[in-house]
Amino acid sequence: MKPVRNEMRLKANLIRMKIFRLLLLLIGFTLSAQAQPSTLTSDLDKILAERFPSAIEPGAAVLVMHKGKPVLRKGYGAANLETKAPIQPDMVFRIGSITKQFTSTAILKLVQEGKINLKDPITNYLPDFKTPLPVTVEQLLNHTSGIKSYTSIPEKMNTESKKENVAVADMVSFIQKQQTDFAPGEQWLYNNSGYYLLGAIIEKVSGKTYKQYITDNFFKPLGMKSSFVDDAQPISKIATGYTRIAANEFAVADYVHPTIPYAAGSIFSTVDDLYKWNQAVFSFKLVNKALMEVAWTPTKLNSGALESYGYGWQLGRIGEQKAIGHGGGIDGFVTFEVFVPAQQIYVCILVNTVGVNTEEIAYTLAERVAGVSGQKPAAMVMDEKALREYIGVYQVNPREERVIRLKDGKLYSQRTGGNMQAIFPVTTDQFMFEESSSRINFRRDAEGRVSSMEVINRSWVNAEAKKTNKAIPQERTEIKLDAAIFDRYVGEYELAPGFILKIWREGERFMTQATGQAPLPIFPESETQFFLKVVDAQVRFNSDETGNVNSLTLFQGGREMPAKKVK
Repeated sequence: MKPVRNEMRLKANLIRMKIFRLLLLLIGFTLSAQAQPSTLTSDLDKILAERFPSAIEPGAAVLVMHKGKPVLRKGYGAANLETKAPIQPDMVFRIGSITKQFTSTAILKLVQEGKINLKDPITNYLPDFKTPLPVTVEQLLNHTSGIKSYTSIPEKMNTESKKENVAVADMVSFIQKQQTDFAPGEQWLYNNSGYYLLGAIIEKVSGKTYKQYITDNFFKPLGMKSSFVDDAQPISKIATGYTRIAANEFAVADYVHPTIPYAAGSIFSTVDDLYKWNQAVFSFKLVNKALMEVAWTPTKLNSGALESYGYGWQLGRIGEQKAIGHGGGIDGFVTFEVFVPAQQIYVCILVNTVGVNTEEIAYTLAERVAGVSGQKPAAMVMDEKALREYIGVYQVNPREERVIRLKDGKLYSQRTGGNMQAIFPVTTDQFMFEESSSRINFRRDAEGRVSSMEVINRSWVNAEAKKTNKAIPQERTEIKLDAAIFDRYVGEYELAPGFILKIWREGERFMTQATGQAPLPIFPESETQFFLKVVDAQVRFNSDETGNVNSLTLFQGGREMPAKKVK
């Protein structure tokens, strides 16, 4: 029997050794896995520290999650410049249009309960709201209604008007009186009026106020204890919103009464609460999967063209995977959150000043977590004759064009109202942007002539544009202007509440700076008309009957934006 016992002991020892080796492998794997997040956290922290370098200026609360585990949760900058209190990651911010996710989900919950039909005309729920052509609930959700957005109407968005407590019925009546911008479904145009009306529909159908509905159905069940539809009750640990008025100078932003943004942008929240919200939505605890999948599907216009927007969610891409999120902006605050379902990556950034590109930051962080390489292919050599084939004006949509021009042996792309950006060839008909990861694929017709382009960037739907026969816009010609004439224009002009365009002179240079943005030179093409070179924009100064300069008009992106001189 002894040999049997020895054999059993040997087998037992072998099993123990295998288990021991397995444990070593598991421990090694765990240590390796832990090291990777540690390095990743440092990388993300470095990105954010570069964008929010000062502890005595406004900053951000940031949360990055991966597969249910925090990669980074941190505050940057000051929550209050007077007390110098730092931003903590659990602080409350105004989230602006991220509110639209809550409004959209509320509508879909009522659809699920059989109380609303997305294809119904809105008059089924708001019988007094008349439009020239029927508008559906769905068209409010996806910004194709054509109803004019009340936030584009200066009289409703001036500093004093925004402080007022406005009844829902009064605002709905005001919106109803405005002329529509286009026929329903013909175009896509971001529209706060649509979401205001959705709030009114929620109240009508549920019998609760918007605040009660969102609180009872979302905040309380999900344990979102730091989220509020308004500021009627005291909110502790809230960040103060600021407006930049000079390079290193900030002022407290104008107060906006929550009844003004309402269902389009009134909510206050934290990065932690928004993560709870995101998890509940994407695990279909609130609304079933079938309905939510529709909310994350590109909008189709009457023409068949697609837009990278669903119902209250923007649709983007991280590498080749769909990214679903939304941003927000309200006086003193800009925000963005994005979720990549395939990799369970969630990024939320809440900032307490304007002029910060939160979408760019959020996508940069998400791409780093996803391991998406930002490395660009090498440029290929292409002679000027070949480059000339791509020159032209390409029609993106009824409101926008993209111009491709040749300067000094290099191609430049400029979308209506945007910056002129250099592009370089990587293969025949494919070009990369020098300053971003976006690219353009040019297409040719049966005769081999360049006929259209596809712009591939972070949007889920690639932008298509057809080449037109329009002449390339001539570059504007700068004239010599007496500094004394320009000095009459020096001052501050209010484009929108809290958004100022400053005009000043530095020796012989004429300068402008929009709130929260970098200063830029402007160049005269007449005594009253000036243009920018890095952005497709022009400024015209206006005078009253007595010759006093009292306003300017900014021309950008096909829009004319008046601004009253306030200083």
